[in-house]
Amino acid sequence: MNDPITLTDASEQLGVHYMTVYKYVRTGKLAARKVAGQWWISPDDLASFESGAPTAPRTDVVPPQVVQRLAAGDENGAVTLLEAAMSAGADPEEVYLDLLGPAMVAIGARWQDGRLTIAQEHLATTTTLRVIARLGNRAMPRGQTKGTVVLAVIANDYHSIPTAVVRDLLRFRGFEVIDLGANTPAESILETALSVEHDLVGVGLTASTPGADESMKRTIKILSDGLSVPLIVGGGAFKDADHVSRLGNCIPTTSAREALERFDEIHDAALAR
Repeated sequence: MNDPITLTDASEQLGVHYMTVYKYVRTGKLAARKVAGQWWISPDDLASFESGAPTAPRTDVVPPQVVQRLAAGDENGAVTLLEAAMSAGADPEEVYLDLLGPAMVAIGARWQDGRLTIAQEHLATTTTLRVIARLGNRAMPRGQTKGTVVLAVIANDYHSIPTAVVRDLLRFRGFEVIDLGANTPAESILETALSVEHDLVGVGLTASTPGADESMKRTIKILSDGLSVPLIVGGGAFKDADHVSRLGNCIPTTSAREALERFDEIHDAALAR
């Protein structure tokens, strides 16, 4: 009987970097299953992969090293892992949305079930923000840009990672971005947007804390009355797109990837006019 092997063992057998094997699994080229927090690959699936036969897709792989480095506050270690992923072929959106994002979800789950303390969860959050700041140095637009986007987390919500992620990915896509961060009053968002109105593509709003409906409604109303550009709205505080749609005149989104696509569509529609 052939026992399953780890992603590390598979990388050694294939002669590639660990993160390359992760990319194979994440994109469905190589099957894997998770048992007790560890990913395992069947030798038969690995043999099929080597021979070129397709295997079942997985889309929820989070390399445990990323979670461990963030939880330990190891900024340099986390950056090294993520840069290795890019060297292995992952693009910035994959690194942010398929590695960093799920890693933070995993850390939140560990805090909820008592495996991490509040202090450890906060350390992981601040480490993630520092990692994003370092990776984001690559994201400054060059040459002519697609215009300016203003991002903000609404008042009384203190989760700044969502806009930091979207900020960098919009910059990778060629936009100028002003990220106002967490707990931003509606009036301040409007003031900032008006200051760049000549180049403004749209405004992105998010909330992660449940119970944000009234605050988001008020923010959407103030911005809708004062601006003529689209408002892209989403975040973990809301159940689905219908939930967001009921909050006011906005374009609802259910993920960071969807928000990125909506901003691109707004830009393209403006060019076509």
